[in-house]
Amino acid sequence: NPDIFEYHEGMNGGTNARGEEVTADAYEGWYYGHLSPWMKITADVQGGDYNEFVGDNGNYPDRHDVMIVGNHHAREWMSYEVPMLQLEVIAFSYNNIGYDNDGDGLIDEDGWGDSNGDGILDDDGDCLAMASEHQDSNGDGVNCGPGDHGVDEDYSEQFITDLVNLREIYLIPMLNVDGNIYDREVFCPAPAWETCPSGGWRKNLRDNTYTGVTPLPDLNEEVDEDCDGVDLNRNYQFEWGAPLGATGPLIPGTCSPSEGELDGSNNDVYNGPVDDRDNDGDGQVNEDHVDGKDDDADGVTDEDWWGGNSEPETKFIQDMTEMNDDDGDGASEFKSTLTHHSYSELILWPWGHCTDCESPDHAQLEYHGQQMADMTLYANLQSSSLYPTSGDFCDWHYGVHGSYCYTSEIGTAFHQRPEDIDHIAVRNLGIGFYIAEIADNPRERADNGIANISKNQNLQLPGLVDIPPKGDIPIDMCISNDFAYSLDIDVSHIMYRTVKPNRAQSDFGPKEWSTTAWSMSPLRETSSTCNLLNGENGTVLRSNLPVPDTVSGQVHYKAMLGTLSGGDLYLYPPNGGYYVLEIDYRADYGGLFGALFMFLVVAGFVWGGLAICLRMMLVDENEKEFADAIAEGGG
Repeated sequence: NPDIFEYHEGMNGGTNARGEEVTADAYEGWYYGHLSPWMKITADVQGGDYNEFVGDNGNYPDRHDVMIVGNHHAREWMSYEVPMLQLEVIAFSYNNIGYDNDGDGLIDEDGWGDSNGDGILDDDGDCLAMASEHQDSNGDGVNCGPGDHGVDEDYSEQFITDLVNLREIYLIPMLNVDGNIYDREVFCPAPAWETCPSGGWRKNLRDNTYTGVTPLPDLNEEVDEDCDGVDLNRNYQFEWGAPLGATGPLIPGTCSPSEGELDGSNNDVYNGPVDDRDNDGDGQVNEDHVDGKDDDADGVTDEDWWGGNSEPETKFIQDMTEMNDDDGDGASEFKSTLTHHSYSELILWPWGHCTDCESPDHAQLEYHGQQMADMTLYANLQSSSLYPTSGDFCDWHYGVHGSYCYTSEIGTAFHQRPEDIDHIAVRNLGIGFYIAEIADNPRERADNGIANISKNQNLQLPGLVDIPPKGDIPIDMCISNDFAYSLDIDVSHIMYRTVKPNRAQSDFGPKEWSTTAWSMSPLRETSSTCNLLNGENGTVLRSNLPVPDTVSGQVHYKAMLGTLSGGDLYLYPPNGGYYVLEIDYRADYGGLFGALFMFLVVAGFVWGGLAICLRMMLVDENEKEFADAIAEGGG
């Protein structure tokens, strides 16, 4: 669908945010020379602004950006299977509103996770209705859990369409193309799921025996499996290299085996070469590494880094992040990011570089992590609780750019068995859409979620709407007093449409009506109060729908709210649904004179017709005989 998809490999390059001149080949893999493929996804992707450095169209200042990355580590197959499934679902679902995915006659009744809030993942009971021996189809020991048949199988296509319309999604399924080719074709060829399910090639293919400064060149120019490669998820600049000792050998050629780590040098997590340049030109080297602090007290932060972002793949991520500034405020547009890994069935979030530490957004990061953990039944952990890591993607994205960044550890093996790929991918599908949903303002969404603010707000139900005998129809939205709503019509409004089903359309639903356009009506403040779903008092926002008095049939309506700090896509009812209000013809039948004239016309026809009928009934019998005689004589 060229209306929403734009395919790319690497970037054009130019002058990056650090003032460096970069060409497109700077992002090519060391060995095979491949660029990282990626997809830009947004509505009218050929419109908007063109980013000359990145090379993409479809840049809109009012749309929030999200980055989803797979395959930092070459051997982790599920890390690109899941984003590829997300791509497929977007392609199928966009504007395919109201599709009955499970064929049960219901629409959008079983979204990802516990979408109706009843504590049960199987929202429509399809799985629970099966015999117990069939409720654990994926064999994970949990009946009717994520990935089982009948669970989360009827998501909302309208919700996905809304996301694509209001977000710019940068989907990078396979970052480490070079390493992945080497893992699949050389290091661990099929059937890898049998020969090395928990092994494989992890890094990229940097030639560590010839770096340009060492006396030991690699004359054969072949991959040295005992030494070559950099762990991309240890190569980001934030807190790079310390204190974990994930460094390479001082002398090339003394590396440990890639799997064995026999000499303790942790070659499998080698984080790349030290940057020995004077990055800020002050005559000192590496005096202010990237940690968010002014280590050398010169008034500038993180300007002379120790190392990191040395690889084509991590440079690609860094430049895409730092050169993506749609609104020109000098900051990255990615407020939320997700990187897929495998395996361990975990959701991880910063910090990863330190133990017994918490970030300033600890509670909020934990909240969103728990939402994704509930969808997948994975464990929700701060990254360093598993083990500490330095120089990883999420610490860099959060520490440098403030992005709420999450790592999903998918599945049960690096090289997952083919028969397990589908159900594991389905199990993890929802988190990619969740991370896109919260891309507007993840901290505010977490605060609202922790306090149950947004969930307790409610849109007026059809049975409670007071339809006036004429004029606009008022629809109320009950808002928490703690919700910092915006009245900007672009983000806060009631969407409505009018339809008049005929007899053949009596069973029409979201799919059939999806081609009928929606109109937008603004919300206005009132002095009225209302009851939130938790019983507390709220404030009424009202929208007066300009439905003509001559309309009869149905009014479909739904609400979207935005906040003063840039939040949007708070949907009521949730997941792209809408309410149906039945409405009768309300118009008068003309003015006084028109009504009198119509009365006289109708009365004339009625009484005149009645008089003729009575005359015919009361005709004298003699007149009938006379008429008959004349008729016979004429014959």
